[in-house]
Parts: sequence; structure tokens; C-alpha cells
Amino acid sequence: MMLAALLWSAVSIIAQDGNSEAWVTSSSKRMENQPEQVLESSTRASVEVALDLSQTGQSIDGFGWMLNQGSAKLLMQLEANDRVAILRELYGKEGLHSSMVRVAIGACDLSESDYTYADSKDETLSNFAIAQQDLTTVIPILQEILTINPMVKVLACSWTAPTWMKTGAAWYNSYVDGTLKTDYYNLYADYFIKYLEAMAAWGIPVWGISVQNEPLNGSNDPSMTWTKETMYKFIAGSLGPKLRDSEYSSTRIIAYDHNCDVTDFPIHVAKSKYVYGTAFHLYAGDISALSTVYNSSGKPVLFTEQYTSKDGDFSGDLSWHIQNVVLGSLKNHSTTALEWNLCSDPSYSIHTSGGCTTCKGALTISNKQVSARNVSYYIIGHVSRVIDIGARMIAATPSDNNINCVAALNTDGTIGVVAYCSSDQSRRVAFSFHHPETGEKLYATHTFPGKSVISVRIRPDANTAVEQANTSNNTRKLIRNGQLLIEYNGAYYNPLGQKITN
Repeated sequence: MMLAALLWSAVSIIAQDGNSEAWVTSSSKRMENQPEQVLESSTRASVEVALDLSQTGQSIDGFGWMLNQGSAKLLMQLEANDRVAILRELYGKEGLHSSMVRVAIGACDLSESDYTYADSKDETLSNFAIAQQDLTTVIPILQEILTINPMVKVLACSWTAPTWMKTGAAWYNSYVDGTLKTDYYNLYADYFIKYLEAMAAWGIPVWGISVQNEPLNGSNDPSMTWTKETMYKFIAGSLGPKLRDSEYSSTRIIAYDHNCDVTDFPIHVAKSKYVYGTAFHLYAGDISALSTVYNSSGKPVLFTEQYTSKDGDFSGDLSWHIQNVVLGSLKNHSTTALEWNLCSDPSYSIHTSGGCTTCKGALTISNKQVSARNVSYYIIGHVSRVIDIGARMIAATPSDNNINCVAALNTDGTIGVVAYCSSDQSRRVAFSFHHPETGEKLYATHTFPGKSVISVRIRPDANTAVEQANTSNNTRKLIRNGQLLIEYNGAYYNPLGQKITN
């Protein structure tokens, strides 16, 4: 029995090399797992997707959703064990492994009400404090996420400055519209530093701060508008230098964070040496705007928001978002792909007075239970499951125009592929690549239903002689001429446990 267990342990090691695994979502399938396939040196597939590991692109910062205060409140309604389970499913290594979370600095339109972290006027900001609404919802959820996956990056975005710092706000609600008074540029920069300090005190490192959500949209609740000139001036003259001189100098400054129909704004603000990159939504314009800005600025571009509606069609939303938010943004140099709200309830009840009443979360939470996994769960899950933080995009060229795809080389040596088939007909698709060590051409072949998205994680392995020691049980595996042998205490066995005598 001991020998059988040791041999099984060795076999389980080899089962994770030289194979591929795939997940499929369509109108009738939901992240359906296909059996692992052994990599082959030839294929009979009708379609080939050539992966070129030598043609590399941008490095990936992460994938995920917006954890607004409404989403966090719904998650806090779950029993503790149920909440940890769903967060593990979303962010854990064995689940979707999503890697970035976007949060608001103060309220956003999917918060219960409008608020900032310094609502009463105090030009020393001695009254700065994370609002109680966030202390009881967003903060504990972030802490749980980072416990599950410490690699998750937190991107924090402001919807408005404290109202007393603004001018020209709508008379009926000073949280809506308006601009930052120039006299408060330095103080508002201090507000951001105070935020970083407060989050650090709660054990939450902030990877990046986005100066303003949708700076050209003054009708959101809350909101604040900027021109390209004022945002550049604020970053270059106030926020950038103050952040540089603080203990949070590694925190990235993200600018613009608005639609793809405007490129001069992000190009202008990206000229500041303090700007890490510019962020985009796609409620207007074309996803190719990311390439326009990237090619002009030479700085990272990020895709940070797109919503799905309660009135949307699953298949239609899946197709559009995969091909634009995921594949489109990554093909246009984006380092991230983020969807909008993580959670909603069946009545879409949590929002500010002027906030979104149709925004459908990745999860529906009802009666203290996760009652549904919605389309944006699968949109992000398909890319986060196979492309990791730090992965480097590589070239992916399909032989069939009905296949739209991207691929990346992960830091662990696996290859992640996300593809969409726009045809009604099923395809047998071979994802081919040359092994980075041997140069041998290998194929990972999977069935690709029509009108579906497929994610593939390929684990390369050389077919030439290799050996790996297992010092804990005195076994090692040897692959020679394609045959697995297991050495145990000087004798050789096949995977069935039968001793090899010659």
C-alpha cells in the first residue's frame, strides 16, 4: 500500500505537466470544465491558433470588479462561512483567481448615500476618517480578500472631493458636478495621502489611485468635473510631488478614467511624469482608443469599468463584453480588464438618489445567500482563471476569422488563452506553440462550441528525457521516449505499479 501511494503521488505530479485544461461558457454552458488533454506533437483539428512566445506585449496588472459600498454591504449579509467561500471562489487560486479590486474613495453611485471622508469643513483635515458606511462593509471585505489572496491589487478611485472644496456644484445636491477650487489643490492632495494612511492602518495597501471617475461626466451622483488642463495641473503641481515625498511614493497615479471617445484628455495628462497610466470605460467610443493613447504617451493603459444591465441578454452581453472589454482591451495594450459592480440584490435597491438603478452585479445576493452568478462573473472569470498577475501578453493568430483570441505567458510557465467563437458551428481548435526549451511544436486541442468563450491553461512539458526528485518519499519520475518510469529505492516501476525488470 505504501508503494502504491508513493507511485500515485509521482503520477499525480506528471499529470500536471504536458497537458491543457479548458473552461467553456455559452448560452447553455456556465464555465464548464473540459477534461485535461495531453499535449500532442500533431493534431487533426480543423482550426489552429498559433501562439508565438517570442512576440511579447504588455505585462498584466490584474482583472476583477468594482467593490462599491453597496456590493460590500450585500456580502456582509452572508453568513461568515458562506462569505469566505464565495470570496475564495472569486479570488482564490483554486477559483477564478481574480487579481484586482476597484474601490471608491468615499461614496460612488452604488453607495447607500453620498459621503466623503471629510464632510465638514476643516482646512487642516484633522477630521479625516473613513466613513462608517465603509468601515462596516468595504474595509472588512477587503481584509478578507487580501487574506485569501495577498497578491490582489487595490485600485482606489475618487468620485468627488469634499463638497466644501468644490465650486459650481448642482444646487440640489452639492455632491453632484462642480469643480475643485484651485485654492484647495494642495489640500485635496493631502486628502489622498490621508486616505492611503488610513487604508494602511487597516492593513490594506493601495496599489493605485485614480484621481477622478469620469471627469467629463457632471451628472453622476456623486461626481466632479475636470478639464485636461486642470487635472494635469493638480497632478503635476500638487498630488504628484506630495505623493513622491510621502511614504506611499510607490502608489501609482491613474488619470482620466473615462470613455474611449476622447483621446486628447488622457494624452495630455499622461505627459506628467507622475502619471503611471490612463484608464478607460467604453460607454462611448471605440476600444482602439487605448492604442491611440498608448502609442502617443508610451505609458500603460487600463480598462477599469463597464456595466451589465438587469435588462441585458446573457449571450449578447457575454459576446460583446468578451470581445471588447476583455479581448479588445488586451489587444489594445491594456494591463487590466475590470467590470462594474460585484454584487446587486434582486431589486437593485442600493444606490444614491441619482445612482444606477439597473446595474447588474456579477453576483446576485438575496435573503443572505448568493442566488445567482451573472454574466460579468463569467466575463472576468474566463480571463482571470488563466491569465495571472505579471503575465506577459504573447501573439495569438487563429486560422479561422470566426475565432477572436488573446494569449499570455504566465510567470509560472503556463500559457493562458481566452478565445471567442462568433460562428454558430462548433470547432475543434488546436492551440499550437513551440516549446520554450526544446523548440518542438506542440498542440493543445479542445472542442469549441459555437457562440461561446473558451479559456485554456496550457502546461508545457518537454518530451525529451527529464527527471524530478521527490526527496520526501525517495521517488523520482523519468520520462524517456514518451514513457513514464518511476524509480523507488533503486527499482523501476510503470504507473500501474508493475516492476520493470529490464
